[in-house]
Amino acid sequence: MLLSADGNVVGIEPVTFDRHAGVQSYEGFLTAAAAQILNAAGSYPMPVSHPFGPPVISGTSITVEAMLAQPVRITRMVMDLTRERFIADKIFTNGGGVTGGAVVYDEAQENELYTNRDVEQVEPAAEFPLVTSDQTAPNVATVEKWGGKTFITDEARDRNDSAGFTKLIRQLSNTIVRKLNQRAVKALEDAIADGSRNVVGNNWATYDPETDPPQDSPAYDFGRAQMQADNEEMGIDYSLWIINPQEALNLMAIYGPGLNAPMMPTFYSTPRVTAGTALVVAPGQVGQQRMEKPLGSETWREQKTERTWVQSSVRPLWFVDNKFAILRYTGLAG
Repeated sequence: MLLSADGNVVGIEPVTFDRHAGVQSYEGFLTAAAAQILNAAGSYPMPVSHPFGPPVISGTSITVEAMLAQPVRITRMVMDLTRERFIADKIFTNGGGVTGGAVVYDEAQENELYTNRDVEQVEPAAEFPLVTSDQTAPNVATVEKWGGKTFITDEARDRNDSAGFTKLIRQLSNTIVRKLNQRAVKALEDAIADGSRNVVGNNWATYDPETDPPQDSPAYDFGRAQMQADNEEMGIDYSLWIINPQEALNLMAIYGPGLNAPMMPTFYSTPRVTAGTALVVAPGQVGQQRMEKPLGSETWREQKTERTWVQSSVRPLWFVDNKFAILRYTGLAG
């Protein structure tokens, strides 16, 4: 503003502001003060968002307090830690949800492929023969509820003990995986408990490809399983062998990289299967896995003990409606 000698306003002087004054460029506009803070504290990578990986719990990317305030993040973390280790997803089809806590299903029978009475040649004006089939009683699979909880103290939360919190969630995740894998394998074994799907296989532990005939090889067992499927005419493809780590080691010693050959089945190694045995399945043809309540988590603070609880649970069910999609091989270790 410009004033005359007698104090009257005679004009206004334009004022120019430099909006970039005092600003430094660090891959974007950061104030000099902010840049100094970052330099002092060190840089931290931005966490990859779900579903590509669990929330990063390091540095200042996310705090334990923030995780405890967002149970959905904990659920995603548990899911990411367990995703690749579930057996059930490799065996059963996802049948959707559950209503009323149970599912009624029909089990495939060996004689379902054909009627009890054969068709006949019919003469002109003659009556056609009656063909019938057996009606089976339905089965019921009920929902199971599995879960657990753990806690973190206020002291660990306030000190942002991310390593301890991650360990707790990882242990909870591993325990959930172990139990659900046990239940999935148990569903398979219960379906063939009558022994009708048992096959005595070759001894993989003593087989020597240099001296023993091909009929004694593990590959002969693979072919024999598919031959049985073809003879039973149920449209089964035994493409997955669930084996104990002991048998996985023997196969690797015999075939090496050849285990990935096109004619080989897929193998899944787990201690949930008894050593010396194998469960041979046709993925997607065995039965269904359904969830009444998917994996979820919740948190709450217990004031009298000054700790925060983390609880995760899941309500699944499995059922086998086609036991002809399963074989149990025994005697693989002699």
